[in-house]
Amino acid sequence: MIGPRLAAVCLLLTACGSAVAVATPTPHCRPAPSLALPSAAAAPVSATADQAQVDPGTTVTFTEIAAGPAMVQVDCAQPLQLIVTDDTGLSVYSGYSPAAPASACGEVTLGGAIETYQVTWPVDSSIPGGTYTATLVLGDAPELTLSLAVGTLPDEC
Repeated sequence: MIGPRLAAVCLLLTACGSAVAVATPTPHCRPAPSLALPSAAAAPVSATADQAQVDPGTTVTFTEIAAGPAMVQVDCAQPLQLIVTDDTGLSVYSGYSPAAPASACGEVTLGGAIETYQVTWPVDSSIPGGTYTATLVLGDAPELTLSLAVGTLPDEC
């Protein structure tokens, strides 16, 4: 037998149309993280990107610095090469920096001096969001890789 109070609650719910509000689950997402600027180093070179996360249709600038004491063989016409790949290893962009001045190419001997090279990646506006790897090649110096986020990452609000 149902107690009088429980019966009254049941009648009240029935009288109100038995509508019970069900909370709609909010989509699982997280705020965009504050990413540190990408950087890498392997003597005698170091590299950075001017942004950690970019939107499609914008441009990222990579800077590579060669510092001595060291000697580096650098191509004069296309000193700094950039190869960008997606998270599956597929190449999505490749490019070169502008020609280097005579003092920054050929056989470059870096006593206590430094030489700076820059190359840009104009991120295609149709590129899907995700993590991309930029590989920088400066002559016979060690290759450097930087990771960048493009667009909104999965589960990001």
